[in-house]
Amino acid sequence: MSSPFNTVKIEKERISGAPVNLSTSFNSGDMMKWDPVNLVVTPIVAGDAASNTAAANFVGVSNDTNPITSIGQNLPTPRIAVITRGMCLFTCDDSATYYPGDAVTFGADPQKIRHTSPSASNVIGYVAPENDFTVTSGASVGIAATQGTTQLLINLRPQFTQLSTI
Repeated sequence: MSSPFNTVKIEKERISGAPVNLSTSFNSGDMMKWDPVNLVVTPIVAGDAASNTAAANFVGVSNDTNPITSIGQNLPTPRIAVITRGMCLFTCDDSATYYPGDAVTFGADPQKIRHTSPSASNVIGYVAPENDFTVTSGASVGIAATQGTTQLLINLRPQFTQLSTI
């Protein structure tokens, strides 16, 4: 399971209370998808990496943690806040070069992303221009990611919007 300390930076937010299976563990900052069979949100898993189906069900990033480690119990109600629009800091799951506006998809865990082609249907967000890009000769110089180390701000763009106010 990923670290529960992912930093969520909200630029604009649309938060919806989404039903969740309380037997599922997840952290604040985990990417969440809609489970169309059980009608609850669940965290992204390794098998969802670069998946078109999982991306089509991507709803946003959890703003809650389950179980609540500070008090040693599950959430008191089976609903969580999901950030459906905003900017979130994720760790790169590949060693690609990222430029402002590049499309990203799921990595191997709920807090990792990887570069994807612009025409892919598995896009879950875009590299934010707020990242530390330098400009040389009038052109933006990309950020060469180191797998598992480099972190980038990503503008979220969920494909599944039936639960949100977007």
